[in-house]
Amino acid sequence: MTEQSTPNAAPSDQIKIDDLTKLILADGLKLQRGDKEIVYKVVTLRETGVREERIAEKLSERAVMAGGAWRLMHSESDFKHALNMLHIESFKCDGVEIGSGVIDLDMYDRLSSRDLELIEQRIFLMTMAAEVRYGNVTQQYFEEVLAGVTATPLVKAPQLSGQTPDVGAPADRVESGPTLLADLSGEHPHGKAAHDAAAAD
Repeated sequence: MTEQSTPNAAPSDQIKIDDLTKLILADGLKLQRGDKEIVYKVVTLRETGVREERIAEKLSERAVMAGGAWRLMHSESDFKHALNMLHIESFKCDGVEIGSGVIDLDMYDRLSSRDLELIEQRIFLMTMAAEVRYGNVTQQYFEEVLAGVTATPLVKAPQLSGQTPDVGAPADRVESGPTLLADLSGEHPHGKAAHDAAAAD
């Protein structure tokens, strides 16, 4: 398997879907074995499920003192970091393998910021490939992501304003909360919706 390909390469030059679980790190995991340093650069990744998410949630919890009492706090950044670690099936170097059973956050945190970025990028591609498999994302969209081109949004973003003269253009005025809620619900807070009242006139 080759190193990371350029972002703007054609889909055919990019990593094949079957190879998404294999990744070569830039710096690698460096571990001392006796008087010799071993650099594990080949990583095998796996898809995660509910079990791994539950484990990551526990790993991201911290006991902190708040208001004179100990409370269990949850960190979203720590959760994401732990879940990325749980995507790793193994590290390999010259036939020597470190399996997921002994990989922990202390070991994972020894990776360079560049390697952590590479792992996160690959996990994203694996997630996108799974969405293709489930039919939630088209193959074309996935190939656009692989090619590094701007892909068409999966869903259209909602308008920032509703009952304003220029729909889709920058709003001249800020709508009140009740008016925005009325637009979303289809009911005007004072009876008819604004466009119905205009039509009646």
